[in-house]
Order: sequence, then structure tokens, then C-alpha cells
Amino acid sequence: MKLIAGLFGLHNFFDGDINSYIDISQSAEEMGFHGVSLTDHVVMGKNLNKYPFGTFPLPSEAPWYEPLTVLTMIASHTTKLHLGTAVLIAPLRNPALLAKTAATIDSISKGRLELGVGMGWQAEEYHTAGVPFEKRSEIFWETLEICQLLWEKSPASFEGNTFKFDDIWCQPQPVQGSDLPLLFGLKMTEKTAQKISRIGHGWIPIKTDADFISSGKELLSSAFKENNRTEMPRIRGQLPTQIDDSGAPNLELTLKQAEKSVAAGLTEIEIFPINFVRSKDDIAPVLNAISDLNNL
Repeated sequence: MKLIAGLFGLHNFFDGDINSYIDISQSAEEMGFHGVSLTDHVVMGKNLNKYPFGTFPLPSEAPWYEPLTVLTMIASHTTKLHLGTAVLIAPLRNPALLAKTAATIDSISKGRLELGVGMGWQAEEYHTAGVPFEKRSEIFWETLEICQLLWEKSPASFEGNTFKFDDIWCQPQPVQGSDLPLLFGLKMTEKTAQKISRIGHGWIPIKTDADFISSGKELLSSAFKENNRTEMPRIRGQLPTQIDDSGAPNLELTLKQAEKSVAAGLTEIEIFPINFVRSKDDIAPVLNAISDLNNL
């Protein structure tokens, strides 16, 4: 079982020092984790009530470090750990620059980058970046198509509704080439499954319930077969957080959900230790407990 430790928020136990992610990532690597992941927000607006998944966990003024930059730092201090995003808001970045940045990190890490990508939910981020919020879906898919193209071909040409170019070189290409993993954090539909099956490698379900995961995996697996993909899609999801009698998240009860989630279709498990950590001294024991899932 591939295990991914979500680093979100853990630096706050070290007075906000982002360099703390180095030691945490090295510990995860030693414990056999497949990878670590970082979340993404370029800017934050004040309308946090529009967050579609309940109560937003941080105030607007909380710092958000740019994830690809931080992953580069982690890459230079690890050797086996895969480096991911969960998820990167792809339309906020120019596609050629995103392709170049990803290829550079993949070269630095010797082929360990994995990109989880999504569209985000804040109109303020799009407005600030000068990207039309109402066109985010169209821009999202063109951005990822361009990345795949530039990672595979040189020179490359593209003509879409938003982006157009002819005969350009974007070098270096990733160590993994066009096999650099793209996992999509989107609601699964037949249309979405078809698009992912053409340019992607897997899915990050936005919900944790078994029926949601199972039905989404079925759609994506069928699309992979229809498009003659010989491999099965990667399904990377979280376990449903279990609450104990005191109302606090309980790690032991949460980890017991792993077999059910794997049976529903998860091929990889991503857990955010922040849900179970109360001080920096808790981080290593929590990671160690999670690492037992390597035996699934």
C-alpha cells in the first residue's frame, strides 16, 4: 500500500518554520512512506463561507507557502520519497511555466514528482491571477494537455480556445517524461473520466465514503479500458476521520477504516497528521502509527 503523508499545517508546531518539513519528510521516508504532499492556495479571500467542504480550517490571513518551491527543498534532503501536491490549482499557473517548473523539480528529484491537480473554489484567486473564474474548467484542461504535450514532444504545437503556440521547445523534459503522474482532484463523471483517461494517471476523490469512491473508480477504470490504457488508474484518497466519545479525531479508529476504504477502491492512502497532532512531539508517533498501513 502506498502511503502519503499530507504535510499541511505541521509547520505551525515549529513557530511557522517551513524548514521543519525537512525533518518530517526524512522521518516519513525512513518509515517507508511512498510520499508527502502539500496543499495550495496562491492568495486567500475573505469569503471562506464559500468553501464547499464544510468549515475552512484556517483564517484568511494564515500563510500558504508555494508548494512546488517547498517540494524542491524537500527533494534536496530526501532520496526515495515521492513529492506531491494535493492539490495544485493548475489554472492559476501559465501552462508552459508549470510544465517547465514540474520538469525542473522532476530532474532535481530524479523522477519523484507527482502532481495532484484541481480547479480550486475561490473566485478571488482567479481574479488576482488575472484568470477568468468562469472559464476555469476550459483553462484547466488546456493547461494539463499542454503540460503533457511539452513533456513528450519537442518541438510542440498546440491550438486551443485559450492557448496557442507553434514549434516551441520546452527543455528539459521531466525524467519521467509524459509519465509524470497527474492525479485529478475532481468530482468524477463520465465526461471527466474520459478526459482523465487520455492525459492522466489517477484520481483523488473529494469525498471519503465508500460508495463515492467505488462508483468513481468504476467510471474511471471503464474509461481507461475504452482508451486502451493497459494500466489501472491510481486512486489516492483519505480515510474517513473517526471521532471518539470526547469529540476529538481518533487516529486508532481512523486507521481501522483502511481495509474498508481499500475494498472500495483506494490504491493509495493519504493521511493528514494535523488532524491527530496536538504538539510537535506527537508528529513522529502519529507517522509511525500510520506507517503500519504499509502492511495492507
